[in-house]
Amino acid sequence: GVQTCALPICVDARAARRFVPRDCTIVAVAPGRTLGGLVFVSYEYGSILLYRELIFVAALVRVGRRIAFYLPRLYVDSAASLAGGRGIWGVPKDLASFDVSAAGAQRTIVVSRDGSDVCRLRVGVARAGLRLRVPVPALGTRADSFLFFTGSLSARLSLIRAAVEVPPDSEFAALSLDRPLFAVSLEDLELRVPIPIAVSRVDARAFVAARDPITEV
Repeated sequence: GVQTCALPICVDARAARRFVPRDCTIVAVAPGRTLGGLVFVSYEYGSILLYRELIFVAALVRVGRRIAFYLPRLYVDSAASLAGGRGIWGVPKDLASFDVSAAGAQRTIVVSRDGSDVCRLRVGVARAGLRLRVPVPALGTRADSFLFFTGSLSARLSLIRAAVEVPPDSEFAALSLDRPLFAVSLEDLELRVPIPIAVSRVDARAFVAARDPITEV
């Protein structure tokens, strides 16, 4: 299985705008707010590659008829994962170091790059959860195209305690990532991510010109 924790965050849409391509329409989930968050994954068992990953989610966006999460940055400790993420799915992965420690019922995850902390997570131990299967649509970019892909996620979900620290000088500080709505553990996770579908930026702009004002910010 894959040990994962996800922290959804209600992000200020204006703050998210700087991280999202202008051809994307930000989708509101509350007045002035969109859905972002953090996801930590430790690929330890049942995976072709063994590595760790921290995913920043800036916003829920619409391009054309598709709605997906926009990922402005992913940090991994695997060069192979970095190459695949950029070359196949068009997501901006960077190399980082991960230090995971445990003390009693709490795990501390410190992600750093070039000697500076990127993010620090403190998460509790998961209890037996309910197994669910959910689609996870995401958006990448390559050359002049958006790349859409929808991962299929199956896991045992349970609520956990969690705290987030993002340095005040981080490029993502404006997203208020230290204020998660809640935290959830996804144990025994199975994740399948298909080859993405390319969508022309020109077509995306044409659709956005006639966008629905109710669902955007």
